[in-house]
Amino acid sequence: MSGLMCKTLFIDLDDTIWDFRANSKLSLRQVYNEFSLGRAFTGYEQFEKLYMTANHELWEEYHHNRVTKDFLIVERFARPFREAGSALSDDMDFIMALNHRYLDVLARQKTLVPGAIDLLDCLTAKGYPLYILSNGFAEVQARKLQSGGIDRYFKRLILSDEIGITKPDRRLFDYALQLVGSTAADTVIVGDNYDADILGAMNAGWRAIYFNRDNLPVTGPQPDYMVTALEQLKTIL
Repeated sequence: MSGLMCKTLFIDLDDTIWDFRANSKLSLRQVYNEFSLGRAFTGYEQFEKLYMTANHELWEEYHHNRVTKDFLIVERFARPFREAGSALSDDMDFIMALNHRYLDVLARQKTLVPGAIDLLDCLTAKGYPLYILSNGFAEVQARKLQSGGIDRYFKRLILSDEIGITKPDRRLFDYALQLVGSTAADTVIVGDNYDADILGAMNAGWRAIYFNRDNLPVTGPQPDYMVTALEQLKTIL
């Protein structure tokens, strides 16, 4: 018997079903080679570490509207060069070309989080209307769904870019409900980001399932359910 009944189910995209971590590493290595970035870094590992740290910090800021999308796009690539002592950090044409190529390569990647297809097949068979709710950029998110072969499962992709408001702001959650014609009480979200997905949804009156892939400690409000593998969702929903 299902543990959590709902009429509408939203799923976050990056690192919930589409494996952003794996796909980003593949894409970063490709642009590192294409742009000959060995001239600025001691090796690929240094570049990846500096980029991943900057990107994570900037996305946390972006979630809370402390930085703009344009700033994030530039700074996440400029900062690694700056920290490596390379003058390329100030070459905006170079930085933007690097970003454009990275996003293009990233959107072509196909790796999904383990268990994603099996879960989506299961949820579809149960009759759930499925939607994506993501803070990711409009220029790449739809392409990720297509590259991963999972676009067919979803009725609609709803992005923060559409209204310029990001999760965890409840206005994005309210906007999503209006678009799909659902109510908070009938809606559940599955997401990997405790702050953006889980707290955001709970503050909007939704129920939430935290996909805690790394089994991180939860010190704040508890979600309705927490799982560490996607297959566990099949017995909850």
